[in-house]
Amino acid sequence: MTLQNVLKRAVACVPGKPSPSAEVWDGADGRIFYQRGADHAKKEEWREATIMYNRALKLQRHALGENHVDCARTLNDVGVALTHLGESYSAMVSLEEALWIRQKALGDGHPDVAETTCNLWSLLEQQRESEKAGDSSATQEQIEKLRKSISMLAKSTEQSTRQIPASSKNARSA
Repeated sequence: MTLQNVLKRAVACVPGKPSPSAEVWDGADGRIFYQRGADHAKKEEWREATIMYNRALKLQRHALGENHVDCARTLNDVGVALTHLGESYSAMVSLEEALWIRQKALGDGHPDVAETTCNLWSLLEQQRESEKAGDSSATQEQIEKLRKSISMLAKSTEQSTRQIPASSKNARSA
């Protein structure tokens, strides 16, 4: 019997207390795996960090939904770990999904959006350096995809910063 099952049974035995739903327990497990991933990342154990983050992400998506900001945080960290492992394409996919979720949920001006954008830029820079050094692990196709993705992100961010929020317009006309 797992610890999770023991805890479920213990809580179910408390008079007047409803038993917790599976989502609550999955979310708790997701946080545990996320923290384990963060611990591995602090020690620069990128492969182990990626494994833990992916376990957390699976549970988070089940408990919180595909587009929850916690999933975006985990996807961002997966992308960073994969970047350190030299898995550029997979890192780009994770970072792009994290950016999309964060932009949708938090807006372009949020620091978390800036963090993910910065991580994408760092990945692109790493690819450029690999290209200059003649590293064959970075294919021209991957580099071109990264450039297009970053270019679209830059245009999107530039357009959103040009727009003046409605509250600012009202304040100016008053």
